[in-house]
Amino acid sequence: MSSTFQVIANPNASGGRAEKLLPGLRDALDARSVAYRFDVTERPGHAIQLMEEGLADGVRGLLAVGGDGTLHEIVTGLVRRHGSEGLPGLAVLPVGTGNDFHRMVRSDGSMEGAIRDLLEGQVRRFDVGRVRWPGGERVFVNLFGVGLDVAVLERRHTFRRLPGLLQYLAALAVSVVRFRPLALDVSADLPGGEVFRRRVRSLLAAVTVGPSVAGGIRLSPAACPDDGALDLFVTDGLGLGGVIRHLPRVLRGTHKGLKGVHMHRVVRARLSPSNDVPLRFELDGELMPQEVPWLEVEVIPGVLPILEAP
Repeated sequence: MSSTFQVIANPNASGGRAEKLLPGLRDALDARSVAYRFDVTERPGHAIQLMEEGLADGVRGLLAVGGDGTLHEIVTGLVRRHGSEGLPGLAVLPVGTGNDFHRMVRSDGSMEGAIRDLLEGQVRRFDVGRVRWPGGERVFVNLFGVGLDVAVLERRHTFRRLPGLLQYLAALAVSVVRFRPLALDVSADLPGGEVFRRRVRSLLAAVTVGPSVAGGIRLSPAACPDDGALDLFVTDGLGLGGVIRHLPRVLRGTHKGLKGVHMHRVVRARLSPSNDVPLRFELDGELMPQEVPWLEVEVIPGVLPILEAP
């Protein structure tokens, strides 16, 4: 096994803020006399290629520098091409817009903390979600969503100068006025063997690995990344007034039990339109180009070795 570590950095993360950190990160690694390869992404999808080159070199640990999109690419490559056996541990230096994945990691988010996680951290095995549709499949590290979330992402770039949560809330305020609920058939298998089935008119249906989305909105506050399950959140019959009324409680994560909100731990779920209108969806804050007639989601338990503080 190589004694070399690998850094994969997205210099464009958080509007270019990540690029400003890279010289200091190199200096900090050099100060520890660490043997490492330092790779910088140049285009969408490049992180997968760089990660595979590192694995071919036998790197013993990976440090991802960027946001949830960067992590999405790295984990996509790890899970799709290499399964779970013999994977190096993954540490995270969160430099993204939302950084919801890092909110699940027991680490302080600093550069020194990320280096310490890389060199000395303990492995905690995270679950990952997998989505299938006709002719395709992808994994996600935290979030799969349809509905209002897609509309928000289509407008979010307009507010890119704002911090992560404010970006989302500004785009939400514009989107919710125009968005019409989706007619969905939702079914899900729960961990205890029960089945949830419902036909809904939904503003948002999401499945998450962890508790927060969009830079800190605690959509599924009880979600845990290593419990062998995913968390389903579905609204039913909520209009503009309901969103405005419930949003403060959703932000605080105190919305469980509210009328018009369904929340369940699930091991798999299926979403399909009840009116034959194809669905658009997003994964980890990235819009997917497909419009599809159905989507199936399942958990891949314990597949991702995350390095974090003891």
